[in-house]
Amino acid sequence: MSTPVATMRYPFALHTRRITRFMVVSALLLAIAVLVILLSTLRALPTSLEGLGILAYILGFVALAVLLLMLILSNEYRRSGIWIDADRVRVQFPGEKAQEMAWSDARFAVNEGEDYLRISKGKEGLGHVFGDTCYVRLHLEGLYPGQREQAEAAIAEHMEVRRPKHFTLMTLLNNKGETVARGRLYLFEHEVLCAENRGEKRVFFYAPLRKLTSVKQRDSFYVGKLECESFSIRYKDKDYVIMLGYETTIAGNIGSSSHWSVTGYAQEWVEALSSK
Repeated sequence: MSTPVATMRYPFALHTRRITRFMVVSALLLAIAVLVILLSTLRALPTSLEGLGILAYILGFVALAVLLLMLILSNEYRRSGIWIDADRVRVQFPGEKAQEMAWSDARFAVNEGEDYLRISKGKEGLGHVFGDTCYVRLHLEGLYPGQREQAEAAIAEHMEVRRPKHFTLMTLLNNKGETVARGRLYLFEHEVLCAENRGEKRVFFYAPLRKLTSVKQRDSFYVGKLECESFSIRYKDKDYVIMLGYETTIAGNIGSSSHWSVTGYAQEWVEALSSK
C-alpha cells in the first residue's frame, strides 16, 4: 500500500513580514496622533505647540488608512501561498486569480535567478511552471531564500527546474507592428521560449533553435524618443517580431502610470539564437 504524499504549503513569509512592519509603524503613528489630539482637546499642550493638533489629525488619518490597508493585505496573505500537491501545483497570490497546473500538463519550471530578482525588485515575478499553452507564476519573490530553495526542491521532484542562459522582458508584435502582448523571452541551451508576461499567461512558442527557419534584425521601433531595437523569429511558417522595449505599468490610488524602458540589443539576441 503506497503512502499518500502530503501537500506542502509555502506561505509568502517575506511579504508578510514587510506588511507586519508597516502595520506596527502605522499603529505607533496612529497612537501618537491620538495622544496629541487628546492633549490638544484638553488644552494640555504648550501655547507654542497648539498647531500640532491639526498636524496630528492629518497624521492620524494617513496612519489609519495605511493600517486598514495593511490589515486587509495581511488577511489576504494568510490565505495565500504555494501548494505542492502530489498531482499539481497551486498558487494563490493577493490580488490575482488562483492558478494551478497538473504535473502531467507541465513541461518544466524556470527559476530566473537571484540576479534577476535583485534587478527587477520582484515586480515581475520569480519562478514559473510552463505548460504547452500557458504557465503558472509561482511568485517565489514572496518567500525567504530558504523557503525558495525548499519550494524549488519540491518542484524538482516532479519536473526539471531550468535556468535560462538569457532572459528579458519584451513586447511581442505582429508583422504590421501592432502589439500582441507584453512578454517574456527565454533562451535555454537548445531552445527558446516566448510567453505573455501578464494577462492570460499564454505561451506563444517553445522552439528548438535548430528548427528556427529565420532569425534576423529589423528596424528599430520608437516610443516617443526612446529607440527600441527589434528582431524577428520565424518558426513553423509564422513570424514573431520581438521589440526589446517594455512598458511597466504602476497602479496607484488615483490611477495608473507607465514608463517604457529598453530591455536589450537585437544583435546580441540574433547571435545567441543563431548559434545552434
